[in-house]
Amino acid sequence: MSNLLSVASVFSYIGYIILAIVVLLLMVLIHELGHYTAGKLLKFKINEFSVGFGPKIIQKTKKNGEKISLRAFPLGGYCAFEGEGDDGKDNPQAFNNQKPWKRLIVLFFGAFFNFLSAIIFSFILLISSGYDLVEVKNINANSINYNTFQAGDVIYGIDGNEIDFVHDEYFNNLLSNSVQEHYSKYSGTTDELKNEYSFVDDGKTYYLDVQTIKFNVRRDGDYIEVTGYINVIYNDSGQYSGWSLYSTDETDSNEFSIGNYKYSFWESLIEAIPFTCKWAWKILVVFGQLITGQLSLSSLGGPVTTINMIASYTQTGGLTYLLILLPLIAVNLAVFNLLPIPALDGFQMIFVLIEWIRKKPVKQNVINTINNIGLIALLCFVVIVDVLQFI
Repeated sequence: MSNLLSVASVFSYIGYIILAIVVLLLMVLIHELGHYTAGKLLKFKINEFSVGFGPKIIQKTKKNGEKISLRAFPLGGYCAFEGEGDDGKDNPQAFNNQKPWKRLIVLFFGAFFNFLSAIIFSFILLISSGYDLVEVKNINANSINYNTFQAGDVIYGIDGNEIDFVHDEYFNNLLSNSVQEHYSKYSGTTDELKNEYSFVDDGKTYYLDVQTIKFNVRRDGDYIEVTGYINVIYNDSGQYSGWSLYSTDETDSNEFSIGNYKYSFWESLIEAIPFTCKWAWKILVVFGQLITGQLSLSSLGGPVTTINMIASYTQTGGLTYLLILLPLIAVNLAVFNLLPIPALDGFQMIFVLIEWIRKKPVKQNVINTINNIGLIALLCFVVIVDVLQFI
């Protein structure tokens, strides 16, 4: 029986791996579709729009000569413009013979489409499951907070500190920090603790002591501060060991329940753009931490790690976790592709800007050499960060 379960779990995980590849392929397709759309609008000659790399599986040639291809390796794709990478001296339709401002738009639109998709994914996340804010779902007379909270209260801050996922100030983190700041050690004697409610975990006895914390709440459109009751958990020595929002009566698990606040349609529509911008800023902060050495390379991951992360998170948390990952991956691609790193769009945009300013292009062989070296370095980097995840 256990062998059958193991086989079933393997096949289940393979299914999530396939789903992850489809998600990553979708993100790349959106990016290349941005380049393609801008190119078509600005009358660039496009030779091929391909989903994936390697040998072609399916290819259709349009009347204007454009090829639409599906290729064997799904981790990527490209939009091939006429004469892209050439100096274009003998080809008036070549990419580099187009006006600089047009090329900048075409290069920018890949990341722009990723960002637009991140906004759409953020809207879907906020309206379907929420993300950052916490709502009181249920409260009854057994709860120590019965006279404090009301069902429908939206908790947006604790002790005056607002929930802010950009700086990892989530509800649990803020509450833990506030509790530790106020009640890091029991102010009385351990003998007094023994008269309170206690429980045993892993052979150790812990005690609960009711204390208060200020919560910032939105109730019926008004922003108010309420004093909530919380059970601070101590060990035999009076050292802080955690907290609980629930009463000492464990017989009623529905006495007090909280969950993500689901935004309304209009709230989601309004919040989707700033929510996506916050994710973009968070990614830039992480990138800065990598440059300054505050984060190690093991914190990063390449395509293999990304696929494994999508599969694992979706298998663990289902659709909710997938909805969280979609805007994160989309905005990550948008930001990353605009960085001035060789082989990325941001790098090419730098040279187009230089050409526009000095009225003379940089020699194409110089750009190609830097790009090729950068591409090899980027691929090696991606392999290294993927390997580090499995060491």
